[in-house]
Amino acid sequence: MASTGSSDGAADGRPILQFSAKNVDASKCPFTNPTVSFALRRSGCLHLAGPSGAGKTTLSNYIAGILPPKKGKKMLRNTLGIEITECAWDERIPGGERAGMLFQQTTLIDSLTVAGNVCVALEHCPAAKNGKEAMAEQQNRATIKRLLETVGLDYLRDGPKRPSELSGGMARRASLALQLAQHKHVIVLDEPFAGLDYATAVGVARELEKLRREKGTALLLISHEPDIVDIVMGKATSLNRVQSNGSNGDKTTLTAASGSTVTLTRRDSTDSDAKASSKLRHPSVFGKDPHQRLLVKVLDYFLYSLPLILLTFLAAGLAISMLSSDILRRVDVTDTVLSVVQREVKPIIQMFTGEEEANPMYTMMINMKVRNMLNTTIPPAKATLYAMGMAKLFVLEIGPLITSLLLSGRIGGSYSGEVATMQATAQNKLLLTLGISPVVWTFGPSLLASWMASPLLTMAGTVLALEIGAHVGPQYGIGDIEGYRKEVWEAVFVPLRLRGVVSWSENEGWEHGGQTLMESVYSYLDLRCTFSDTYLDAFVEIATHPVCFHLIKSLVFMTIIMGVAEVAARRKADLTPRGVPKVITTSVVGGSLLVIFADWGFSQLLLKRH
Repeated sequence: MASTGSSDGAADGRPILQFSAKNVDASKCPFTNPTVSFALRRSGCLHLAGPSGAGKTTLSNYIAGILPPKKGKKMLRNTLGIEITECAWDERIPGGERAGMLFQQTTLIDSLTVAGNVCVALEHCPAAKNGKEAMAEQQNRATIKRLLETVGLDYLRDGPKRPSELSGGMARRASLALQLAQHKHVIVLDEPFAGLDYATAVGVARELEKLRREKGTALLLISHEPDIVDIVMGKATSLNRVQSNGSNGDKTTLTAASGSTVTLTRRDSTDSDAKASSKLRHPSVFGKDPHQRLLVKVLDYFLYSLPLILLTFLAAGLAISMLSSDILRRVDVTDTVLSVVQREVKPIIQMFTGEEEANPMYTMMINMKVRNMLNTTIPPAKATLYAMGMAKLFVLEIGPLITSLLLSGRIGGSYSGEVATMQATAQNKLLLTLGISPVVWTFGPSLLASWMASPLLTMAGTVLALEIGAHVGPQYGIGDIEGYRKEVWEAVFVPLRLRGVVSWSENEGWEHGGQTLMESVYSYLDLRCTFSDTYLDAFVEIATHPVCFHLIKSLVFMTIIMGVAEVAARRKADLTPRGVPKVITTSVVGGSLLVIFADWGFSQLLLKRH
């Protein structure tokens, strides 16, 4: 603790921290003060006051070490026009024991209980890392109990609770206990009373005052509640505002000792010079309209998914084409066919010639003819089989399936995580209070975007895999590139066997060959199959056409994925951040399983095609 050990840093009156920052660019710096400097001593409390946006949190983040010393200093100077001229800590205080921070949003590990949070902070405190032996479990529990009681929490009643079960005041107290467990000499408090009712805020303030007075911890307090700040400083503590004029007489340097207030003055846009003012732009409201959200989603779903899809289909296309080509190359039916010819043709020759033994010359000639015939017909047959197999496999079966399984994680997981986060942070409730349907706000644009992206991604991946096959097959002696492409085109773009389509083709468009125009139109609109009078067969014919089948599967699979993600994300109205990963997992796994089941259904539909 700050009150014990040689690293007390204040037993001799020396400050724990000496800090100074200078305004070096008035057009960027959030405060107008030329210089802000103060010192923090043991048991001291510095109130960093000023309007919102004046840079209080920025300075406190640097002091707390959230901004890296070197990179943070450079970033503050280049971005905000703030130069950190001094941030000197007492050298006797180890770096890990210098400063802790309570954030504006109460921050606890959501998957742990209150006691578990304190235990993690205790086990990872700098003192433990500096070589001290780990405490026994009994001693560890006693320390956790003492820390919780120090901040006004009950070990047995409040320790087992999850962060989501705590009230605002209890959560702030628990966060404070984590900083005490870390043996911090300075605790930065960024709006610790925001969102608390007055009684709760007073209770937290009294705990902070007690901590400062009894434990010797120094506090750097950011708050807009001056009455509550007085309680933290103690009734006997007088607030001293120290002002020293600069050399020019119109610049002020604010300094603070223990129990003081430093006020930052916010820079308004009217304070900037004309050049800086000319650079100001109206704030963007992009995203408020559905078509804007749709555009963002389409770009997100398509562009970020495209490399994943292309690389996956590249690997799949190479693997399947190489395996298929190698199998077809190894298949040789010549000897089998010749043995059959020998066995079946030889008796016929004997019957016609009347000889007991067939003339070897006849047999040799027949074998040559059969071999030439096989050498002429088998290679083209293998090339056709290879091209048709690749086309049917990727267009009808694994193309849409692979894409959908990948997008179940990429798009389904992304969407469910987005909606679950909105659910856990009450954004969906806000939309309801504004008279906006959360489903319309998020699900509508996202579903339309997924319908646009999924077929395009499936098509891109399928074309790549088929093109890979065009170059792999010839390397194994299976066909040629142009022949392969022709076979694939004919396998994919097969003519529809519908009476209207056939009638249109035979009459070459609107030429009706003796029929009236209306009779021709009616014949063209006849959607029955050429081989059946039932419209069910016509539906199967259209739905299982390779191009339609490819498109329908992509859309249905994507609808399943998005539907599962929507249900999983909105299922619990009181969802907490801890439940968001589970929602994403449920969405991805559930969507993938239903897609696989739906793919089986499509396979059954394909079997019904005549």
